[in-house]
Amino acid sequence: MSQEMQSVATRLSLAAIGALSGLAVWGMVEVLPDLVDNMRMLVFLLTFGFVFFGVLLALIGPERPVPAALGAVGLAVPSAALFLWASYRFEDMDAFFDHSEAVLVLGAGLFIAVPFLAAGMAAHDGWRDYARLFDTAWNIVVRYAAAWLFAGVAWGVALASDALLGLVGVHVIETLIEMEVVPYIFTGLVLGLGLAIVHELSDYVSPFLLIQLFRVLVPVVLVVVVVFIVALPLRGLGQLFGQFSAATMMAGVVIASVTLITTAIGRDDEMSAQGPVMLFATQALSVLIAVPAALALYAVWLRVDQYGLTPQRVAAMLGAFVTLTYALAFAVSIAMRGDWRGRIRAVNRYKAMAVVGLAALWLTPVINAERMSTASQVARVEAGAPVSEVALWEMAHEWGKPGRRGLERVADFAAASGSTELAALISSARTSANNWDFNQALRAGDMPVLDGTVALRPAGAVLPEGAFDRLSAYEQQSIHAACERSLPGDLPGCVLVIGAFEPLNPAQGVIGLYYQGSDVVQATAYELHEGALMRIGRVMSADGMSPRLGRAEMVKILEGDFDIVPVPRNVLDLGEIQIFPRN
Repeated sequence: MSQEMQSVATRLSLAAIGALSGLAVWGMVEVLPDLVDNMRMLVFLLTFGFVFFGVLLALIGPERPVPAALGAVGLAVPSAALFLWASYRFEDMDAFFDHSEAVLVLGAGLFIAVPFLAAGMAAHDGWRDYARLFDTAWNIVVRYAAAWLFAGVAWGVALASDALLGLVGVHVIETLIEMEVVPYIFTGLVLGLGLAIVHELSDYVSPFLLIQLFRVLVPVVLVVVVVFIVALPLRGLGQLFGQFSAATMMAGVVIASVTLITTAIGRDDEMSAQGPVMLFATQALSVLIAVPAALALYAVWLRVDQYGLTPQRVAAMLGAFVTLTYALAFAVSIAMRGDWRGRIRAVNRYKAMAVVGLAALWLTPVINAERMSTASQVARVEAGAPVSEVALWEMAHEWGKPGRRGLERVADFAAASGSTELAALISSARTSANNWDFNQALRAGDMPVLDGTVALRPAGAVLPEGAFDRLSAYEQQSIHAACERSLPGDLPGCVLVIGAFEPLNPAQGVIGLYYQGSDVVQATAYELHEGALMRIGRVMSADGMSPRLGRAEMVKILEGDFDIVPVPRNVLDLGEIQIFPRN
């Protein structure tokens, strides 16, 4: 068979496979739910189908259809089985899909596992060959992206053609598109055709351009990381560790840096970046990302230490731990000198396999995030944690069977300890339709506590009754929690300083300081409007920077060791630190 005929045959076969895939997806989405009454069996079949066809389209081209189908089955069966196993944590499938991270975990595990499967099918022990793995992974990304781009263009052409023919009264395309099954078949057909064409032109449509573009970003990200590290002592860690989103941001930077470093070292030394500037930037970034990685893990740990585990925090802890081990392994590879690029490639392969393993374990009882989170929250209740900081509503409605069982334990504890407040909140958590309704009930119970609990300075300062009413329920709960923490000298962990910080502004300024534990103090700026506190922004130091505040500064304020002086505005003067509210 001539090369041209072979090309035509390949295009036709892949287009047919794509069309059959589209037809199958239509059947799974539109027909199968009416045929299968058991929801768990339906989810198993749908998971199997989507994984099978997704992996099949990733493998065909480099692999012949039959081996590709067998490989797809080999990955789809355990994926569907693990996904089904994880669903038994919840009473029904709706709750499983609404409140579980299982879909994201399964997707992440498959994203990493497919290149191992493809490389292993291409050659004996190919999954051990880093160069083959590198090429396979990037080729799959480029082939899929180009094929979906082609499918999008094909749909654009079809719709434009329909509009043009409609001008002369021909509505054939419109009639076809309105048939329920046709859009699925057409999308699959052009996707398969696009995959075939991209595979034929693999010498021209290669990931090399994308890799080269990514490499250029290595020095840019290095500069950003260096500036971040240098600025840390100036800004202080208090506000950094007080924000859960900051941990996500730092972990994201580490993941992006690992990706860029991987492109810089390439599949082997010959394809690696060669210039001394790029090599230095790659080495420096490989060492320095350990700093944001460690800070990300510590930030998540502080949040867990303050409020206990939730499924999201379990995922964040696991993700932060993985990124830190990645970063440390990269740094050690550089420190050992010699073949540092070879060691980083080995780290990439082993860590990728470890991530696939962790994704699989997440779907088993070994890493049951809902059970772990419930155990953490129950332990906090039994240890005397403020009930406003316990995830009662989440246990009742979002954490499946483990959450419900944990709430029963909390109810038994409330009965045994005679805590009517906790019992009432458990009842409210069970009956509230959503978390907002529950927080409203919680807010109503917390309001009287704040009015007489928060310390006010200077001595003699007063707030109108109900001044906290307009703050969000979450903020009131956070303030209440801070007040229950103790500072040296048995001083409360919360204080509001009231003063005319803006002499030309008739509204009084207020600075709120809340102790978060671990020498971390959260500072918030308010104004008093019509007898109510209104949050206006953050607290700044006299030099325009965010101040680093800890227990020592709070103790000074509570003991009255401060002044309010103009510089050139009125500020809270603590001697070495001067702060003011700013919106």
